[in-house]
Amino acid sequence: MVFEEYFKLVLLVGTVLIFLLSLFLWFYPKNFFANKVLGVLIFTWAITVLSFVLQSIEFYSRFPHLYGITSGLILMFFPLMYLYIKTYLYKDARNLKKMWIHFVPLLIRFIAFSPFYFQSGDAKVKILVADTTPWLDTLFKLNDIVIILQGIIYTILSMRILHHFQYFRERRMTKVQRNAVSWLKQFVITNVFLWSIGVSGSIFYMLRIDVPFNLFNIYYLGLTILTIWMGYFTLRKPHLFSEAQELKSLTKYLGMSKSELEELAIKNKADLHKLIHFIESQKPYLNTSLNLQHLASGTGLAKNRISDIFNTELKKTFYDVINEYRTKEVIELMKKGVHESHTLTHLAEMAGFNSKATFNRIFKKITGKTPSEYTSELPDSKN
Repeated sequence: MVFEEYFKLVLLVGTVLIFLLSLFLWFYPKNFFANKVLGVLIFTWAITVLSFVLQSIEFYSRFPHLYGITSGLILMFFPLMYLYIKTYLYKDARNLKKMWIHFVPLLIRFIAFSPFYFQSGDAKVKILVADTTPWLDTLFKLNDIVIILQGIIYTILSMRILHHFQYFRERRMTKVQRNAVSWLKQFVITNVFLWSIGVSGSIFYMLRIDVPFNLFNIYYLGLTILTIWMGYFTLRKPHLFSEAQELKSLTKYLGMSKSELEELAIKNKADLHKLIHFIESQKPYLNTSLNLQHLASGTGLAKNRISDIFNTELKKTFYDVINEYRTKEVIELMKKGVHESHTLTHLAEMAGFNSKATFNRIFKKITGKTPSEYTSELPDSKN
């Protein structure tokens, strides 16, 4: 009994974290549609986990109108997972009018349950306590069957779209893009693993097979851990949750003639020279809030064009390039001895970094040493 109470407490804390992450993904970054889809998905996770923790005859006797509502949200899990992947990879998929069809099962479900939903609170309590509505149990079983079918269908669709994207763009994908596709695959596989646990629990329940442990406890704990893991990813690898470059732009080179490609290569080099000249002469990277729009305003190039140039000519993202210049700036400050009178965090801010953790991670990635290790090896260093 004590273990069960602690377990519920863990899930409640996890629910709070899930809510916070869903809000974060909805509002940051503002212009990345896929994150809003992911935010909605995670919000439905939070509601579902919360209802699992609170569910009991006593709870639904007090709030009878909540019974059967949250379980319907599970029908959104796999459609939202698929839409997240599709809108992450393809800009032309970000059309709300084309998404409604994926939620038809949810609409049908609520229509089917409407005779129960429109009952009074007292009538619902009597139904729950007496358990005299076999048709309601049948609907719940049909709901579980639809969830099983959704898991199979949307997993196939999700893996297919990832395979298709990777297959046709393999030769022009940057390391960041490969990491993004890898992340999406891990996301799908983890969801399928948790789904298989939940489905097993539903099947055992429908067949009235007793198992020595509660599979639903494992499922909801896994869902909570998955969300915390995603929260870590948003902080550790923010580029996976932001539109640093337009992935779909990789397709535009297909079908171009040799002369067109040569002409494009010349233009790319000219635009790259313009970008590098602006970055090195104006040092916009010293601005901690620098984004693509700032470079676009300073060079006259479109944001997508800038991303494309960095991707094509340097095989790097916008943030890769900017962080390299910021790291070089920090190294120059260190060589001048600025670190002897200021903290390393201050040097990072002077160079344009807005996070100590990001600075330490980027610096070590580029130099192979931590900032402290680097300064300790400088001649006449006092650190």
